[in-house]
Amino acid sequence: MKTFIALTLIAALGGTSAGLWFHFFPRSHELRLPGTVESQEVRLSSRVGGRVSKVYVDDGAVLEAGAKIIDLEMPELDAQRAQLVAQKNAAEANVAKLVEGPRKQEIAAAKAAVDASKARLDLMNAGFRPEETEQVAGDLAAARADLANARVDMDRERNLLNQKATSQQNFDAAVAKYGRLSGQVSALDAKHRMYSKGYRDQEKAEAEAELARLQANLDLLYAGTRDEDKDEARAQVAQLDGKLAELDVMRAERTVFAPEKCVVQTVSVRPGDIAAPNRPVALVLRADDLWVKAYISEIQMGLIKVGQKVEVTMDTFPNKRFSGEVIYIAPQSEFTPRNVQTVDERRHQVFGVKVRVADPQGVFKAGMAADVWLKK
Repeated sequence: MKTFIALTLIAALGGTSAGLWFHFFPRSHELRLPGTVESQEVRLSSRVGGRVSKVYVDDGAVLEAGAKIIDLEMPELDAQRAQLVAQKNAAEANVAKLVEGPRKQEIAAAKAAVDASKARLDLMNAGFRPEETEQVAGDLAAARADLANARVDMDRERNLLNQKATSQQNFDAAVAKYGRLSGQVSALDAKHRMYSKGYRDQEKAEAEAELARLQANLDLLYAGTRDEDKDEARAQVAQLDGKLAELDVMRAERTVFAPEKCVVQTVSVRPGDIAAPNRPVALVLRADDLWVKAYISEIQMGLIKVGQKVEVTMDTFPNKRFSGEVIYIAPQSEFTPRNVQTVDERRHQVFGVKVRVADPQGVFKAGMAADVWLKK
């Protein structure tokens, strides 16, 4: 048993030593470039802003695309949308009304108004009937006869009053009767002249104008709604549709989602906070956008090119190599301590290299040390 344990420990130590040797001592046909794991940061925010109602994640959480991060309260946007929906419904009803045109009842009412106005104008042009004129003439003659009798009575009462044969009261009554009948005669005389001449030209012109107005209104109803009015009403509906679409885009900003698979680095708000528009509320790292930033000497630049397949190792898994691809080579050198004056000093010029790493297990973390291996 002790022998077995000893052999196991020796095997383990041998494997570890081999792994460390493999990791820290490159093969003769490979070039080792030390580097650091980096990730693209994304600052998530809402274009509208509002009061934070709920936070769904904590720092360090791994999120899939579309996962909720925070919710914001925006009641004013809901109220605006309700108003726009009501306006759109009214505009659509107006379009339906214009397309349908006037109702039969409206046309019938307008036609009846035209007929009544035309009948009135015909009556005015024809004047009063002879029977009406004769009746007024008869009333005038009777009134004049009554007036003559009233004058005789008034004169008699005046003579009797002078002779002290009647009272002042009787005389006053006779005078009042004469005055009343005189007024009636004047009124009937004016009425008789009016009936004899007929309606005035101004009254006929007014009736003709009213008939023309009502006929024009009826013609409009028969013609229906103009195409321009229909197009204008439809344009108003389209405008409201656009405003609703714009508002819905703003309302969608009430929830901040993960744009892709990512790791939450920091959530900077809590429920009750006011999130300002376009101000970051969370900082995340793109999980599928990991790369290793390494440096290669100028004299070794011929060994590397964009699109080249390489291998990457890390201290956590020294025995495992991960696939990578060179995606960027810096156009300018870095870390040049002074002007290069000799051939030997050229090795001190280095160029930054980015190597994208395939990491389906999610073992790479930003800031880790890693090595890039190139074939010579």
